[in-house]
Amino acid sequence: MKRLLAAGLDPIFQITPVFRLGDRGQFHNVEFTMLEWYRIGDNYQTGMFLLAEFIRYLFDEQQIELGEIGYSTYQSLFESEIGINPYTATLEELQAVCKDRNVGSPESNWGDSVDDWLDLLFAELVQPTLESVIVYDFPKSQAQLAKIRQDEKDAVSERFELFLKGQEIANGYHEARDAAELRRRFQKNRERRISRGQTWLPTDSRLLTVMELGFPPCSGTALGIDRLLMVMLDADIIEDVLTFPIETA
Repeated sequence: MKRLLAAGLDPIFQITPVFRLGDRGQFHNVEFTMLEWYRIGDNYQTGMFLLAEFIRYLFDEQQIELGEIGYSTYQSLFESEIGINPYTATLEELQAVCKDRNVGSPESNWGDSVDDWLDLLFAELVQPTLESVIVYDFPKSQAQLAKIRQDEKDAVSERFELFLKGQEIANGYHEARDAAELRRRFQKNRERRISRGQTWLPTDSRLLTVMELGFPPCSGTALGIDRLLMVMLDADIIEDVLTFPIETA
């Protein structure tokens, strides 16, 4: 889609099946449906507001009560719920919080990075409290494909996520445009996956080639349709909104 965007197609969206190997649970199915869109000229704030406006429209059209969609930074949520600054916390500090709050890691040898433990604490202690909110300004180490912004004190990624009833529904970026920076991120991710015995991903791609030629400023969002339907229909498990879960597909 970004290659199409660079070629001049704007705005663009698609609804498509997506697959994640072995990802199965109450809110996960190996195959799920994704709505993804991009719009040239949108910045960080515009991308968040467009997402909120779209969600409000859907709920209003179906006459489903939603309430106000709030906005909160990743840091403020961490500090209010856990009492620690996620941008400056060390691995040892995060592990100590998990021990104090009785948050256990999945495996004894799990978690060799700060982000592993940030994700665990967020999922266990912060996410369940999020009824209707867009979370933004994630740590720069979690930028993925998002632009990084330097604030007065900390560098943060211009990435945002929508949470409804404690579940992540959508993930959006003010898209990074520096091909060299993305190449460095891909290489770092590749090295980390290799060190963990995971399937490594290539560092070269046609996307990077396009970006080296010039990529327009834009914001993009990916939204999980199945999870959104779960919220709208008040479903407890993802099977309730799927025609064929993976077990019977």
